[in-house]
Amino acid sequence: MSFLGERKEWVDEALVNWIGHLEESQGGLGLTSLKKSVEYSLTRGGKRFRPVLSLLVGEAFAVAPKRLLPWAVAVEMIHTYSLIHDDLPCMDNDTVRRGEPTNHVVFGESTALLAGDTLLTEAFGVVAFGYESEPQTAVHLIRLLTEAAGFRGMIGGQAVDMNAKTADLELSELMRMHAMKTGALIRVAAEGAALVCGLPEPKRQLCREFGAHLGFAFQLQDDLLDSSETIEKGSYPDKLGLEKTKEKLLEVSAQARECLKRLELTEGPLADLIQMNLDRTY
Repeated sequence: MSFLGERKEWVDEALVNWIGHLEESQGGLGLTSLKKSVEYSLTRGGKRFRPVLSLLVGEAFAVAPKRLLPWAVAVEMIHTYSLIHDDLPCMDNDTVRRGEPTNHVVFGESTALLAGDTLLTEAFGVVAFGYESEPQTAVHLIRLLTEAAGFRGMIGGQAVDMNAKTADLELSELMRMHAMKTGALIRVAAEGAALVCGLPEPKRQLCREFGAHLGFAFQLQDDLLDSSETIEKGSYPDKLGLEKTKEKLLEVSAQARECLKRLELTEGPLADLIQMNLDRTY
């Protein structure tokens, strides 16, 4: 993941700065445990794939990273909230993430729940304050976050996933679930960045389509990597077989490249990001 390099560091630094603002606002009210819980999940590594995608869209259209960072940070905050909540005993009941104990194992279920709530809620504030001089842009970005994180996006996708533990999904249903649960935030990471860049509607739509294809490719690669030893029930390798899943990954990646071609961005960091997803090993 060295390709992400300096861009990932910008995101990490911005997240640490935001955590510092939390500390300043505590006011001695005994919120230390909650703040540490938020910090624990937000700074425990991760690829930063979504916020870096936002920065790369800006880079492709010669927009400074500083202008994209509030959006990128908000996207990563919402992604991290979803991981905390997905790991809870009432959801997936996972005890390890990224090689370390999950948030609720370290801080308890109630604090982990509130840490996720904090990240979800504060993400909208980061966008509102980051683009307060451009209220129309801020409103549109908040609308995109709502679309990606809410009933029609991640939350709805998680509900389908929970129900799917007792009901075998058809392939079309599996694709729709992942488009909501995983793909939605990747899609709007690209589309929101295009909006911040001030691109016209046709180019914003192409960025949205690019993000959708990239999000699908990301999920396909995740499933392939998870199937290196055993094939998980309900995964794409389970539905399609390993070889067909690999073919689908190449097909969807080609569709993402076609979007870049129409944007006249056939070479550069966004094309490199497609290849990075194909080459990654975790």
